[in-house]
Amino acid sequence: MSNEYPIKAEPPTMKLLLIDDDIVDRMNAKRNLQQSGQHIAVTEASTAEDGLALALQGQFDLILLDYQLPTMNGLEFLITLRAGSNCNTPVVILSHSNDDALAIRCIEKGAQDFINKSEVTASRLIRSIMHASERHKIEQELRESREQLRYLAEVDALTGLANRYIFEQALRHALPLSARQNTGLALVILDLDKFKDVNDTLGHAVGDELLKEVAQRIKSQVRDGDILCRLGGDEFAILIHSLEDIELVRRFSQRVIQVLQKPICIEGHVISVSASMGIASFPDCASDPIQLMKCADVALYRAKDEGRNQAHLYSKALHEKIQCRIELENDLRGALSRDEFILYYQPQISMDNDQVTGVEALIRWIHPTRGLIAPDNFIPIAEDLGLINNIGAWVLETSCKQFQHWRNTFNAVDLNLSISVNLSALQLSQDELVDNIKKIMEKYDIPNQCLELELTESAVTKNIEVSTALLQELAKSGITLAMDDFGTGYSSLLQLKNYPFQVLKIDKTFIQSISDSEDGALYLKAINAFAKILGLEVVAEGVETKQQLDLCRKLQFDRIQGYYFSRPIPPNDFEKKYLVAPIVPAP
Repeated sequence: MSNEYPIKAEPPTMKLLLIDDDIVDRMNAKRNLQQSGQHIAVTEASTAEDGLALALQGQFDLILLDYQLPTMNGLEFLITLRAGSNCNTPVVILSHSNDDALAIRCIEKGAQDFINKSEVTASRLIRSIMHASERHKIEQELRESREQLRYLAEVDALTGLANRYIFEQALRHALPLSARQNTGLALVILDLDKFKDVNDTLGHAVGDELLKEVAQRIKSQVRDGDILCRLGGDEFAILIHSLEDIELVRRFSQRVIQVLQKPICIEGHVISVSASMGIASFPDCASDPIQLMKCADVALYRAKDEGRNQAHLYSKALHEKIQCRIELENDLRGALSRDEFILYYQPQISMDNDQVTGVEALIRWIHPTRGLIAPDNFIPIAEDLGLINNIGAWVLETSCKQFQHWRNTFNAVDLNLSISVNLSALQLSQDELVDNIKKIMEKYDIPNQCLELELTESAVTKNIEVSTALLQELAKSGITLAMDDFGTGYSSLLQLKNYPFQVLKIDKTFIQSISDSEDGALYLKAINAFAKILGLEVVAEGVETKQQLDLCRKLQFDRIQGYYFSRPIPPNDFEKKYLVAPIVPAP
């Protein structure tokens, strides 16, 4: 067993600064400190200036300060010490005065204690020093707690940027300042494009890291003095001060778009990100913070609606357009339940016998106040709102029900008639799509060969693997598949070999261009020839004139569709014109 005992650690030495111009008082204070038995290292200063210089170095645990110095008193010393510096060293003031009011004033200005020199003893002095140190420690903790609360209240915890509260305060003060100084001010609202996809596919942890990197990239483009904030989620705001020309904001937005386009690698995932921005300037767009925010939001809405990855500047015309869009969105949400949709039908004419060989079902919206609305004006909105699946299902069922009526009433089987229905890209993502189509066809007794499903190039190429598998399954069931609007997307004729399409519908822009140049006719001839090599049936859309019809006959397209024969018409009109009467081309 060891006879050694653990050595007791020496207590830390307190570093004390004693400031007093009276040498006798300094000696008395030092003697009392030595008698206390505490480990205290004393540094002396005989003038306020020397003491202040030493105190500002921040190397002392406590300052023992004589109130009445030749060049300044204790209050003045405290004010000078605390002003413009981070020196928070606790201060105990020694004075010959018994003035309680003076003592309170000193404590209010930051002193931890006030001792009358006649009361200075070793125990009194040490007790005061210990209390001052403890009080100072508590004050520091409270100060740090307040700073932390302020930080949490003003700073976005994830990115370290200013948060929405600070942004709103800055915007509220910036507008009157800009007006007084007669300088411009711009507000930029930035929103990441399809950020939800990152969270859904890679997880929120990756999403958070992406937001941090995005914040730093945007920050790198922001000038000193301008304010960058994270409003929440993937939305940021930039307040640009002293704006001389709105063109500067446009350049700034382009720099941000460019810096965000560089791929970001997070946890082994390479992520490409883009952003949409809305810009509003003061006082051109609005005169108060709330309206300026609304204007920037409207411009942001337009940037996303126009295809994302771009910036838009607010204008009155833009506002009216966005307002119209918002109203349409609200009305569209209940249009299906209010039975406001109808189907129109447009015939497809066979070039072999000039007879109706097919009919395309085309949706229309009968708006209660706006009247008839074409699909180009509401289908994209329905896709954005997630309504397209229900609307698409309604179109398929309604068209099949109508086709069953025609088959039973007009013996459409003998007419060799088929019906075409359009599918949206979003419908292809439904796991139950094929089953739903089959159920509807069985419900209305529609033979597989009588249904033709039309998909655009862009719909197929958004998710090639899923699209190809789904199309293969539909094709195996005997349903005819048609690629619609061919030539407007990114597909090539060679890519058609990868998909089980039987029909190729040439976009009307190519048909209508043949009157402008010979190149259009040559292009059509090449498409038709290659399609025939692949065994595809070719439909020419948008035929409106006799010249276009004659060219289509010359090129030997299989089917013709367009205003030359008929516009899309209600089902009753279609019955009268095509199911009980011969075809009569429009004059």
